[in-house]
Amino acid sequence: MEFIVIKRMDRDLFEIVRYCDERLSIAHIEDYEGAFNGLQFQNSGVIHKIAAAVDGNLESIERAAEVGADLLFVHHGIFWGHHTPIIKNTYKKYKALIGNDIALYSCHLPLDAHLEIGNNAIIAQKLGLTHIFSEFEFHRTKIGIIGKKKIERQAFKEFLKTIFQNFIAMEYGPRNIENIAVVSGGSGKILDQLAQNNEFHIDTVLIGECQQYHYNIARENNINVYLCGHYATEIFGVNALATEVSQKFSLPFEFIHSECPL
Repeated sequence: MEFIVIKRMDRDLFEIVRYCDERLSIAHIEDYEGAFNGLQFQNSGVIHKIAAAVDGNLESIERAAEVGADLLFVHHGIFWGHHTPIIKNTYKKYKALIGNDIALYSCHLPLDAHLEIGNNAIIAQKLGLTHIFSEFEFHRTKIGIIGKKKIERQAFKEFLKTIFQNFIAMEYGPRNIENIAVVSGGSGKILDQLAQNNEFHIDTVLIGECQQYHYNIARENNINVYLCGHYATEIFGVNALATEVSQKFSLPFEFIHSECPL
């Protein structure tokens, strides 16, 4: 009897990191203080399988270990703000990464802003927007997308259901939509900007989440606002990045979904 031996593909971690850093312009895009973009946690240096998740939380790390991944791509990394003691859940994350030889690569604003594999670019593509350009500056980088799509509001809402399972609609703009802004995640502050200056005549905004007072801004400024969830609007970029890396380096890939409803 002849046995076929399937050899696992070995890839160098740092070769993958160099590719991602360049692809995402990591060195040239600022981010929130403490949101370190790039390789946040290395492993022994050899990669056989990759995984991706929105959050670098304990759930994602443990599930990456379960599926046999040794490189985890995330949008929200394990470093935010000030240094914290390596205790409790932080200790559990580090222990799970080291114990399972998992490297973790995080990319936040550079992955929101990217015009090919970024969250907003992919959502805009799924919406079928045309005449697309970047707008809405965060930390000196234009993060959001503005585009055109002439569509009746009810039809637009029905179309949204094919992309997002749940969303909240605040429909105070025109029934006939034309100029649409897309900004993923915690992006409600673009409504503050539009209240001050709406030079592009945006009538409809798709965002992840907002604060209560943004209801008043939407209503008083005649804007349709669709809140599609911080998590749900940010699955696209990290999935696209990991898919691209998987194809370029011939590595198996698995996306780790979360039940996060926010």
